[in-house]
Amino acid sequence: MLKLYFALFLKFSFAAQPQCTVADVKNLLEGCEHLTGLNITSVGGTMVNDHNCDVLLPKQVFLEEPLFQYPLADSKKFYTIIMVDPDAPPQLDGEFFLHMLKSNIPGLALKGKESVKTVGIDYRGYKPPTPPRGTGPHRYISLLYEQADGNNFLPSVPSSRSRFTLANWLRGKNLCGPVAGTQLRIQF
Repeated sequence: MLKLYFALFLKFSFAAQPQCTVADVKNLLEGCEHLTGLNITSVGGTMVNDHNCDVLLPKQVFLEEPLFQYPLADSKKFYTIIMVDPDAPPQLDGEFFLHMLKSNIPGLALKGKESVKTVGIDYRGYKPPTPPRGTGPHRYISLLYEQADGNNFLPSVPSSRSRFTLANWLRGKNLCGPVAGTQLRIQF
C-alpha cells in the first residue's frame, strides 16, 4: 500500500508542468482593448492604463523611462517588458521599432508604487517616443511577459532597434503571455 501512495505522489509531484503560451502578436495590435492590466506612469505623474490608452499625448510626457506597474504580479516570479512602435516607418508586417527590452523584473517591483523607475536588467534601455513629423499618431505598445525560468532569463539582445521582429525574437524563449499590456499614443 505504501508503494502505491509513493507511486501516486511521484506521478502528481513530477507531472509535466503546463507549458505557457505566447499570444499571437497580430492580435495585440488590433486596439488597446486587447491590452489590459499594465499601468505606465511618467516621471511627471501622467498614468496610462486600460481606461485611457487611446488618448493622444504629446511626446514630451514620456521623455524619461516611466514606471511600469502590474498589480496582479506574482511576488515570487520575474517578468520581461518589451516596448515597441508598430507604426514606425517602413511599417513592414511584423516588424517594429524596439523602444525597450527589460528582463528579470521582480514581481514585487511591479507591485510597488514608490519607485520612479522599474527595477530590472536593461538589455535595450528605454528610448523615448520620437514619432517623425508627418507620420501621424504612433502607438507605443508595452507587453509584459512572465519568465518561466525565474530570474535566469538571459535574452539574446537584438542587434538593432529598427526592424525588430517580435514574433521571431519570442520563438524559443521561455516567456509566457503577454500577461498584461497597454499602449501610449503619441504624435510629433
